[in-house]
Amino acid sequence: MVVAALLAAAPRAAAADRPLPGTPLVPAAPGPVVYFGEPETHGGPPGDRLRDEIVADARAAAAEARAPAPEADARLDWAMTDLARHLRGDDLPDPEAVAFLLAHYGLVEPLPHIFCGEAGTGADETIRSRAREEIAAALRAGALGRVGVGIERTGSQLYVVAAFQETPLSLQAEVKRRLPSGGRARLAARIEGSYRAPELAITWPDGSVHDVAPTVRGRNLTGELRCGADGRYQVEILATGAVGPTVLANFPVYCGVAPPGVWKGPVAMRQGPADPAAAERQIVALVNRDRVKAGLPALALDARLVPVARAHCHDMIDHDFVGHLSPRTGTAMDRAHRAGLKPQLVMENVGRFYSADQAESGFLGSPGHRGNLLDPRARHIGVGVAYGPEVTGTRPMFVTEMLTN
Repeated sequence: MVVAALLAAAPRAAAADRPLPGTPLVPAAPGPVVYFGEPETHGGPPGDRLRDEIVADARAAAAEARAPAPEADARLDWAMTDLARHLRGDDLPDPEAVAFLLAHYGLVEPLPHIFCGEAGTGADETIRSRAREEIAAALRAGALGRVGVGIERTGSQLYVVAAFQETPLSLQAEVKRRLPSGGRARLAARIEGSYRAPELAITWPDGSVHDVAPTVRGRNLTGELRCGADGRYQVEILATGAVGPTVLANFPVYCGVAPPGVWKGPVAMRQGPADPAAAERQIVALVNRDRVKAGLPALALDARLVPVARAHCHDMIDHDFVGHLSPRTGTAMDRAHRAGLKPQLVMENVGRFYSADQAESGFLGSPGHRGNLLDPRARHIGVGVAYGPEVTGTRPMFVTEMLTN
């Protein structure tokens, strides 16, 4: 399976007092017991004028771009509030911590664009201005369905984390976050009109990826999750859009065990050094590390694939998209053939991140991307990295991984 991009977080500003290292992230509000499409009604975080202004700015920017106006969502407000209480200085939110919070609050869509801002008391307008830059960047990637804003005001500092999330599908039935041992869950979703050919993939507790043949009627997908061994199952719904196969939903369901109520892993991470060649080498090493852990042979670097992958990164940067299908170069197989290569199989992962570690953990956390990285048919790899224009202080890292036989 070939799947499309993950979008990661934007940076924050100046340094300030930091929570103690290793402090667990305990969500400030209870989460729902099911995933479904509507916001919870128990209310959001305490009201704040700056939150209202950022939401209004996002809606105004969408109107100017002739895109649907995003809605404020209390679930996403709570998730961003939890991050605002933990991130400081140059911290970026760790994608696994963000995924934990999204699942805790019942959100099934992949990682949103995240803006982090920090300033002294009274600098609301400065933060708001910087948030507008990230709103514009998020809108270039696609229409926004929801906005969530977390705000933490201390005696002398203001911390803001805002999320701008696409909503390319809606669940048509509740999915319990926890199932009994041997339980089953009906998976039903309706995809947005610009997508077609939905697919379903599930990572099992042992790390293996299983494609599930769904029933598809028009834009409606139905399938089933069946609990085998107890543990965490990662459910992913994909469909094909303007830039190729795209992840529309990615969420965990727990069989025979309780969903975690506390995140004990890192909440923050730092941007890696802006050296594309070094990042490429690091990503190859991480891929091979995880293949060996899975009992698979390491991949040999194919130097002929590297310029192809790099060129696709620059294409994505120059034309504001993250995906596999390009109007200029076609598919990954087209690009390989144009370079004079004749592989029988090409698998491609693409994404927008801020470090090599983040790219690897993000791809492994997506069943489709994980299936590519751990495909036993793969023998060669080429990785391209390019850094995009600076957005609110940091340059995003675009990654293209090509795996062939």
